[in-house]
Amino acid sequence: MTSYKFLQYNTDGLRLGWDVLEKLASDSDFILLQRFPKDKQKELCEITGKVFTAESVSADSFGLVLARAEGLSSIGSVETMYLPSRQLVQAIGDKWQGCTALKGTYNSQVTLVSVLPCFPANVGEYPVTMEDSLKDIDYLLSNLKDSKTIIAGDLHWTPEISEVNRLIEKHGFKSYLDGHKTFKNGSGQYINLDKLIANFDIDISDVKVHTDDSITQGHFPITYTISWDL
Repeated sequence: MTSYKFLQYNTDGLRLGWDVLEKLASDSDFILLQRFPKDKQKELCEITGKVFTAESVSADSFGLVLARAEGLSSIGSVETMYLPSRQLVQAIGDKWQGCTALKGTYNSQVTLVSVLPCFPANVGEYPVTMEDSLKDIDYLLSNLKDSKTIIAGDLHWTPEISEVNRLIEKHGFKSYLDGHKTFKNGSGQYINLDKLIANFDIDISDVKVHTDDSITQGHFPITYTISWDL
């Protein structure tokens, strides 16, 4: 089997600082980020091989990142996927929202995806609902189910939400991080919001959530090794 080190991280605008990301990214084969400050792309390029980015919402929003280390085969067919909530989310103009996915194919075999769908928000004239979020997830999975795909991102929902679990199962994917606490909420509770899902046989090992008790709320970096045999 072939093994690769992954870094998955909703950076929340680098809430934990650049040094944390730099240390973890420099030791990773693949980097899949959400809410990444786009003005830091040059610095990220200096510590890894090739970096692709996409806007989460609009030109002044955070970005998605898909990157590979130097020396690995190329990532091709890179494309931004626009999710069903795009028009609604852009009308709101909240840079913390999401409505896109960034995908690319590694070594002409495996599609890697960094994603940030929308999350429910009661914003007056343009409320974002749970249904909007589920439509984003359903659209994403239905469009990727026919290729060998690994998806990493903040889907905004805990593993207990049956509607999300049904969509994952419906499209032939499996979730791998449900038992890991990847987010600290405003009440100080550590919960799981970040997903790693795949629709082909993979082995995942050495999972580590890099928690930081000093923050009041936010996501944490997650590193792991994925192995597959194709």
